[in-house]
Amino acid sequence: PSDPAPVASPQITSPGNGRLVSGGFTIAGTAEPGSSVQVSASSRSDPLCVITVGDDGSFSCSTGSLPNGPGVRLRVVQLAEGSANLDDSVTVNVLNAPTVESGSASGASTGYGTVRGSAAAGATVVASAEGAAGSYRCTAVADGSGNWACNLGAGIPSGDLRVRATQTTSWSGGPSATSSALTLRIDSDAPAPPAITAPGPGASVRASGAVFSGTGEPGALVTVFAGSFAACTATVRTGAWSCTGGELAAGRVALSAIQQDTAGNVSDESASFGVQFVAAAPASPSPNATGAPGAGAGGPQNPGAGAGAGAGAGAGGSNGTGGATGGESGNGSTGGTGTDGSGAGGSGTGSGSGAPGGNPGGDPGSGGTGSDGSPGGPAAHADAHARDGSWAGSTRFSGSLQPVFGSTSGMNWLIALGVAVAALLLIAAPARLMAGALSVASHARARRRGTLLTGRNRSRDEFERAPDLSMNPWLLAGIAVVASAAIGMLSGPVENQPSYLRLLAAIVIAFGVLNAVSVLVPRALGFRMLGIRSTITFAPRYLALAAVATLVSRVFTIEPALLFGLVLAIGCVEGASVSARARFAMLHLLSLVVLGGLAWTTASVLPALSTPAGAFATEVLNTLVLGSFGAAAVLVLPFGRLSGRALFAWSRAAWLATALGAFTLLAAVVAPAVAPAGSGVSLAPAPALVPLLLVAVGFAAVSLSVWAWLRFIAPALR
Repeated sequence: PSDPAPVASPQITSPGNGRLVSGGFTIAGTAEPGSSVQVSASSRSDPLCVITVGDDGSFSCSTGSLPNGPGVRLRVVQLAEGSANLDDSVTVNVLNAPTVESGSASGASTGYGTVRGSAAAGATVVASAEGAAGSYRCTAVADGSGNWACNLGAGIPSGDLRVRATQTTSWSGGPSATSSALTLRIDSDAPAPPAITAPGPGASVRASGAVFSGTGEPGALVTVFAGSFAACTATVRTGAWSCTGGELAAGRVALSAIQQDTAGNVSDESASFGVQFVAAAPASPSPNATGAPGAGAGGPQNPGAGAGAGAGAGAGGSNGTGGATGGESGNGSTGGTGTDGSGAGGSGTGSGSGAPGGNPGGDPGSGGTGSDGSPGGPAAHADAHARDGSWAGSTRFSGSLQPVFGSTSGMNWLIALGVAVAALLLIAAPARLMAGALSVASHARARRRGTLLTGRNRSRDEFERAPDLSMNPWLLAGIAVVASAAIGMLSGPVENQPSYLRLLAAIVIAFGVLNAVSVLVPRALGFRMLGIRSTITFAPRYLALAAVATLVSRVFTIEPALLFGLVLAIGCVEGASVSARARFAMLHLLSLVVLGGLAWTTASVLPALSTPAGAFATEVLNTLVLGSFGAAAVLVLPFGRLSGRALFAWSRAAWLATALGAFTLLAAVVAPAVAPAGSGVSLAPAPALVPLLLVAVGFAAVSLSVWAWLRFIAPALR
């Protein structure tokens, strides 16, 4: 027999040996016509394909995507009947295009244009973008897991970008294929500050479980701040948001909010306003207002809120139980009564909407789950203040003071008057008795001592002394005002925020105005109206009074703080009569009271501003109010070289009326506010009220004891 015809050996013609391939590629070659060939890759366990060679002796195999890696061996084995299996192989490097996606879970990005994706471990990824605003590019190195991210730029205008990416490794010898294009939406416009619609400025709300609501940009995350602490967060749905706070400290604080849109842009802080957090009165069950099992009653700030199911849905009712808004999620036992209305609860807080009912709801329930699957109940506190650190941030002095007139101002003024009477009885009167007794005892000892046989009996002027160093009085006064402002800054916590530098500048300016008015107005009016000449002096002792006011504010957590910003003193010239001194003292005190009243009224009618200038103006006005009333309350005390001493020596009745007015004004801006009727909130003592009262009673007891000893007991013993 004749020898069999020779069989052609298989050969891979594409890709070539050492080539870089990406994604799905085709392996082509030649082999014996009609034979079968099996194509495989060293990075795959299964064959890539098994095909029959065409009549022309050619074959091709589409691989699909192979894993990234260097030195991947591609092998073809020819299966020809009646002959040995022949094979051929080449080695290639496989590097696929990297993946690219938006760096934000929402798909939108801020003006930085953050993109991310996956690539070969250690690969260098280059992302390029084209759009109407221009071209952008960034480079990143993938980590050990192949993850990478980079920012295309900074301040990219809002719009769409088409983003593609390639990658390069140390073994690839060049870049990979380009990825599919990603349409990246850029949203570089920060949202407007959210609005807080409830509670309103000057309102009194309970410190535990307070409900906050307002409006914002749909989809944005709103964070509500009570002072420097995050009270709760909520997502804006259909333009509105609502959240429930946890346990907040009682007292008057500034309420504000910020929001972060879906792209990650953070708004400026909303205009802050003051609210009073007070302890809630325990709710007593009513037989006519019972909630369904697992239902929670509406919050105190939503009158007529009815029972809400544990899943956050509000049950509608008609002339019975159920309310206009969905209750808070949880298990509650006290429902609210209301008139017609129905509504569905929102998210985890379970709030809803509907027509107001007749009576306020009860206490919030506990437990349950919101309709969106999130846990019900009060929102958790944030661990840190999420402000953006801007100059428009709020401080302790940028919140609104209690308004001069309002729905609860009558009761607040009565409370302030009571505090003023207590201050007169426990502080001013005992201090006057003790100071008078000490003064009489000191003069009596001096008369009994007579001329000393030892020590200095000659005038100090007879001896040489160091020359006096003169200093520009305006420079001295300016330094003293700054020092007094720094002391006033320490009356409460100081945060590491730019807004507190703004606050220091506001206090310096306010104290400068306070000192100028306290000496220039009495000096001018005293001479023109009363014909009384006066002298202005620098009073370093006033800095000690400022330090005492700051210490009292910090120790007893008084908010707003007690301030004493005077560093200049004014008095009549030597030789003035008792009557002239008293009238001038009255003029001095009235100038402080009028300045504080004007600042208070201006702050009450000034519209809320969220700009740094608006916050600065509010801080200046609030500091003027607290500084003026605080200075008047101190200077009216009837001892030492204070104005109250001259007024007390002239007329007890005039001093009493002036002191009562000064103490009442100070108490009106410092004392806690009264909860409005029907709010479900009862007035609770401020945390420092009991310690302050005990200290005042102790001071009165010591003062009266010293007075009684020096006035009656000591003379009898002699």
